[in-house]
Amino acid sequence: MSDAQKIVIRRPDPRRFAAEADTVTALFIEARRTALPKLKVVRSNDETYEWMREVVFPRRSIRIAELEGTIVGFAARDGAWLEHLYVKVGFTGRGIGSELLNIVIGEAKPVTPVLRLYAFQCNAGARRFYERHGFVAVAFGDGTGNEEGEPDVRYERKLR
Repeated sequence: MSDAQKIVIRRPDPRRFAAEADTVTALFIEARRTALPKLKVVRSNDETYEWMREVVFPRRSIRIAELEGTIVGFAARDGAWLEHLYVKVGFTGRGIGSELLNIVIGEAKPVTPVLRLYAFQCNAGARRFYERHGFVAVAFGDGTGNEEGEPDVRYERKLR
């Protein structure tokens, strides 16, 4: 059985809200630092934990990926925007990101005809991933539109 067959994609458990938000935040911080070590850090770790607990988890559609009871990825969507999709360091290449993305796409289809996202231009791995999954680059930014000041790419994928 492959890892992809063991992946469970679910919504956060309200009874474990704080613990799951904190686990996801640690995954988010580590994944960003590993994939983009030169990226400007705009929030302290404490601020990032607070932002995830008070903004992202309560106000976005969250999906969590678990593999054998361990949180190994998450995605956050706000309407037509995929705001976050991260896989735990050491777990990439196992289909976890694809599973999360497929669930997000299925959830978004009745809501919006197009799913959009931003990726940093320097994040070649993320760009390859999204392009493999049918996203098309539609605009390139110089970094003035994001907190990090990093050039970005807006991607879109038609859903219907």
